[in-house]
Amino acid sequence: MKPSLRRRLLLLLSGTVLAAWLATAAFSYFDARKEIGEMLDAHLAQSAGLIAAQLEHEIDDDHAARTPRQYKNERKIAFQVWDKKGRLRLRSASAPEVRLQSQSEGYGDAVIDGKRWRIFSRWDESRLYLVQVGERYEIRDELAQSVASHLLHPLAVALPILALLIWLGVGAGLAPLGGVAREVARRAPDNLAHLDEGHAPREISPLIAALNALFDRLRTSLEQERRFTADAAHELRTPLAAVKTQAQVALGARSDEERGRALANVVSGADRASRLVEQLLVLARLDPQTALPPGQTVDLHALAQQGVAEIAPAAAAKGVEVGLAPGDAAPVAGDAVLLAVLLRNLLDNAVRYTPSGGEVEVSLRRTPNAVSLAVVDNGPGIPEAERGKVFERFHRILGSGEEGSGLGLSIARRIAELHQARVILDSGAGRRGLSVEVRFPSPS
Repeated sequence: MKPSLRRRLLLLLSGTVLAAWLATAAFSYFDARKEIGEMLDAHLAQSAGLIAAQLEHEIDDDHAARTPRQYKNERKIAFQVWDKKGRLRLRSASAPEVRLQSQSEGYGDAVIDGKRWRIFSRWDESRLYLVQVGERYEIRDELAQSVASHLLHPLAVALPILALLIWLGVGAGLAPLGGVAREVARRAPDNLAHLDEGHAPREISPLIAALNALFDRLRTSLEQERRFTADAAHELRTPLAAVKTQAQVALGARSDEERGRALANVVSGADRASRLVEQLLVLARLDPQTALPPGQTVDLHALAQQGVAEIAPAAAAKGVEVGLAPGDAAPVAGDAVLLAVLLRNLLDNAVRYTPSGGEVEVSLRRTPNAVSLAVVDNGPGIPEAERGKVFERFHRILGSGEEGSGLGLSIARRIAELHQARVILDSGAGRRGLSVEVRFPSPS
């Protein structure tokens, strides 16, 4: 069964009230016992004084007298009168024939027949008679327990009523939360407008703010998905149409040479469509990400060696020389797979747009605050006016003479953003070609 917030609050509040009530009863018990003890001690002293004042008229000198027991609780109260010769002259029915306590002045405690007694002793004015008055501690305990129990008795009625009131009160307090839930449940799937938090209690305002932030993220994600789907459909239409056209040419070819050219164009179109799909899948994977898992370190130098080795056959087939400047390890915090995709896109763009006989160089540079990866070619470069646009998806520079999807630099920048890095475009050596520098923060 799912935990109920209402039930949890009921248990917490009821438990708190019960604990506070019991603590009050316990405090009242000990406080009442102290006050009752002081009051009864004063009563013992007063009783002893009254007995002492009557001694000269009440005691028969010939024998000891014993007062009869008249009430049932008198067995818990006792008194004795002793003369100065140590003879017992008068006692209550509940008093033993031995002295209640050895001391002859003041308060004391004694155990008589296994019961604890509180005793007060004093001499009369003429110091002829010693009066001892005592009572059992049971009286004090019973009175203190009575005070505490009178506090606990209403608990049997008050606690259920209080629990009911808490249940109803918590339900009323949580009503705005139920209202928010109903409003969200009634919404259409495409309604991502903000929830109104103007009349919401402060306690659920953070929840509404979090839901509104989630709606913003969902809206952005849906917009990106729609834009991605539309762009992908548009971009895939061209290579697929070209493949279909060349396949039709191959079917209607009258010579082997014409058929061979058409089939080669089919393969080229299929390769272009395959690369476009690959890049679209990379973008689809990157778009939802907002951060990378922490704790991973990648050596950019080793990654660059691997990337250069992978691009070398394609570069050699085009007559472009690709090299890696010597250097030491260059560790950065990041994801090795994504960084390999970033480098592959930069190298692929550089080789693609560098004419035969040209050069592409990869270099790494470390500073106290950053690690820079640069890919420099001596191709046609990118005019300054176009450098801000080449990061847009599917943007291609007219007149370059190369076919591409226009996604390479867009993917590179997205991966750089996930790594808290910057992509900087500039001219190559001698103001020729293009330099693409990715500047990573130095790992701490």
